[in-house]
Amino acid sequence: MRQYVKGKPNPVGLKVFVMCTAYGLPLDFIFYEGKGTDVQSPEDTSDLDLGGKIALKLSDSLQPWSSIYADRYFTSELLFDILLNREVFATGTLMKNKVPKLTELQTDRDMKRNGRGSVDQIVRNDKRCCLVKWFDNRGVLLLSTESGKLDHGKMFSVV
Repeated sequence: MRQYVKGKPNPVGLKVFVMCTAYGLPLDFIFYEGKGTDVQSPEDTSDLDLGGKIALKLSDSLQPWSSIYADRYFTSELLFDILLNREVFATGTLMKNKVPKLTELQTDRDMKRNGRGSVDQIVRNDKRCCLVKWFDNRGVLLLSTESGKLDHGKMFSVV
């Protein structure tokens, strides 16, 4: 049951995936045992990667209208669509290689010209999923089925 996790200070040990509340209280967990780990769900998950399958299995115990916040290891458009069909909303950072095809966001170079804090966003045609790119020192991608398009307003400074 010991796993090797590359890049960790103690690379050999147990690998445990945990779903927690906002306060850090564990709700559910899965011990990762390699390829034999049971992460099957009623939905077709053949196109999901391991992170997506783990997140889907952990979300089996959630009630409808719950919200999930995940990091880039678990986030994908396909996973969020499956969760949305269960009426579970999700928000998470996204890796560049998982951005849906035919998505045209501004490049990091263009956003750098606009300065730190610049934002570009795309809402899917069915208006159920929003992809936001925010620029700090580099572009950060965020995918959400919970939050929609940002409103643009004028900022005033009273000094």
